[in-house]
Amino acid sequence: MRGTEKEALDWPCGLMIADQSDHIVEMNTTMRHWLGLADEVPVGSLQLSDILPRAARIYLETHLRPLLIRKGSFSEVSLEFLCKDGTRFGAYVNAVTDTVDHQPMQIRFAILRNDVRQSFEQELVARRREGEVFTSLVRSSPHAITRVDDSLIIRSWNPAAEDLFGYTHEEAIGQRFDNLLIPSDTMDEVSVNLARVRAGDVLREETIRRHKSGQLIAVEKSIAATRSATDEFDGFVAIYSDITARKASEAQVQTLLREINHRSKNLLSVVQVIAQQTGRRHEGEEFRKLFSQRLASLAANQDSLIDGHRTDHDLGRLVSAQFAHLAQDDCLAFSISGPALALNEAAAQAIGMAIFELVTNAVKYGALSVEAGTVSLTWSITKELNPLFEMIWQEQGGPDVPAPSGMGFGSKVTGPILESVVSGTVERTYRTEGLYWRLTAPLEGVSPKTT
Repeated sequence: MRGTEKEALDWPCGLMIADQSDHIVEMNTTMRHWLGLADEVPVGSLQLSDILPRAARIYLETHLRPLLIRKGSFSEVSLEFLCKDGTRFGAYVNAVTDTVDHQPMQIRFAILRNDVRQSFEQELVARRREGEVFTSLVRSSPHAITRVDDSLIIRSWNPAAEDLFGYTHEEAIGQRFDNLLIPSDTMDEVSVNLARVRAGDVLREETIRRHKSGQLIAVEKSIAATRSATDEFDGFVAIYSDITARKASEAQVQTLLREINHRSKNLLSVVQVIAQQTGRRHEGEEFRKLFSQRLASLAANQDSLIDGHRTDHDLGRLVSAQFAHLAQDDCLAFSISGPALALNEAAAQAIGMAIFELVTNAVKYGALSVEAGTVSLTWSITKELNPLFEMIWQEQGGPDVPAPSGMGFGSKVTGPILESVVSGTVERTYRTEGLYWRLTAPLEGVSPKTT
């Protein structure tokens, strides 16, 4: 073993190499110490599965190995390792691989324990000029690493920095660090951070850097001072990790949480209204049955949203859900027709509840309460400059149903409430042959908003 390789074994981070069969072919003494392995234990007798808990092994196979095959590396992955005595320790893992025919042949790991990571970063800076191992580590690192002198001139620039920031080594060397990477509106941070680094601080924080194209990149930075042989400040080393995907994921999670909170409050308000309105006219078992049916209708609306994997609802699926849930008798005669149309959330909820009330009343009192009765539900879109959405409910062959004397919950849902939500107009006529109901609204009142 060459001297520089022997020195690498004593670095304050875990280093490993595994072959294509997951056998560990090399491991430094630091990693051995962390795992509690005696020096006489042959490394070749170990596999990755021997030093990873079950959850970590599953994560390696389902997430990390496909990532290695696709991208050739991964970085900043948090994993647990299993020690010989059964204890565990957490670490951040970085890996790069050599592939042949899209299969990893050799995987090189750099493992940084959570509790010693900062000391490793300081050690990395202290040994920056020592031997081939450091140079190889910097060049093969998945992190962008640059060394900057005390005049803010870039003196080294590794391949990962080329990939992250878009500048080649030749383009970056000799340029001012702040002019190349710092966005103009955050230029003030340079002098502040430089003062902290001079004082001996190791900066580790999230920030924004500028790509060659002008695009701003979310990064996590680690910056530490470098010193001359006489212990004088002569610049700093900056290490960057791209966290764009992580920040996008965090933003998505926050958006989803706000959306869930918003919808939960809306749904609770709707449930409260349903309970109040249903309780005014029904009691006991009849209240329980009707209240459950109305909640089921609300659930059907939510199912249509989830099935669509979007924030819009398909009207055809929404209508079918209402009939399928309530009209359980195969002999009931109804027809549904209309063009494909996506609804926004508010319109879908209002129209879905209105259709539920129409179906329920038809089954209990109207055309669907007798064998000869039929119902047709159609919708269309006009071809005007400002198109209109029109939906028509027509019952035929049912009993004579007089107009209600008051405005119950069903009348409100199929009338004023719906009109308010979609900015439309409802026409309702109690004809001898059955109820005729028509909704007319601007198409923009029911369609998803476009941006």
